[in-house]
Amino acid sequence: MVITTNSCTFSEYRIYPGRGIKFVSRDCKVHYFISRKCTQLAQRKIKPVKLNWTQAWRRYFQKTKAHQIAKKRVKRKQKIQKAIEGVTLETIEKMKQPDEKLKIRDQASKEIKERQRKLQEAVSYTH
Repeated sequence: MVITTNSCTFSEYRIYPGRGIKFVSRDCKVHYFISRKCTQLAQRKIKPVKLNWTQAWRRYFQKTKAHQIAKKRVKRKQKIQKAIEGVTLETIEKMKQPDEKLKIRDQASKEIKERQRKLQEAVSYTH
């Protein structure tokens, strides 16, 4: 047997049939309250977040773990090598390797650094 329940507008507790108060405001909104305590606090416009016993306070200060959303794990996609028309796999792999110009540039920079180091050593020996 399924029992339809409403939730209290103020405290967010479940209201079972035969319990609570149904209040219709001037703007035709229907409010359900579980007790007179909740109705009076709502009519005085007291925020439910400031009262320890309400569900709003528990949610605001993260006391309940029922409605926390777990992080979704992201699946890593595998990279698939797609064929390009008119190009073989060997040429694609050659494109991925560093160019000869880069190799020449690296060698030149190494030579310059060695020369500078030798000059530094020569200057330090003379002093």
